[in-house]
Amino acid sequence: PQQARPTPIAKAERPNLTAEAGNGWRVVVGSFSNRENAERLATTLRQQGYPAGLEASDDLTRVWVGPYSQARARAVADTLGQYQPQVGRVPATNPASPAPPQSETGAATSRYLQVGAFRSAQSAQAVIEAVRQAGYPVVLLQEGGLVKVRVGPLEDTAAAAADLRTRGLEVLEVR
Repeated sequence: PQQARPTPIAKAERPNLTAEAGNGWRVVVGSFSNRENAERLATTLRQQGYPAGLEASDDLTRVWVGPYSQARARAVADTLGQYQPQVGRVPATNPASPAPPQSETGAATSRYLQVGAFRSAQSAQAVIEAVRQAGYPVVLLQEGGLVKVRVGPLEDTAAAAADLRTRGLEVLEVR
């Protein structure tokens, strides 16, 4: 007698996890009061192929993956069900600014400024605080063994770059 075997999940059923630059949707996987826990989750997600980032929000550190189109963000969220993920728009520059313009697919046209690259998130704290005090959203990205501190997403980087430079920060526009 043959035994029933579980049907393996076809690779095609798993959505493409690669970030889609220029799209305005992401999947928030968790928020942590302990930054080390957030960094641990982000590392685990990266090891699984997700483009994970960290974002400081008040006293919390948010872990997210993306950016994606809205449809892909929803499909990726389905693969992260154990974390109770939330699909949402990439936040606007600040509450007073209008929402970024969108294409018919919902993609935002926004850019980031990089204000530092550090060996650890701890060594980046002074720059993170300076950016927060200036009122800009901070995103941390681990890439090539470095923690990169980015500001954005920003619709217009020129004014923010000038402002951040007057605060003594080195600024590089990235996409």
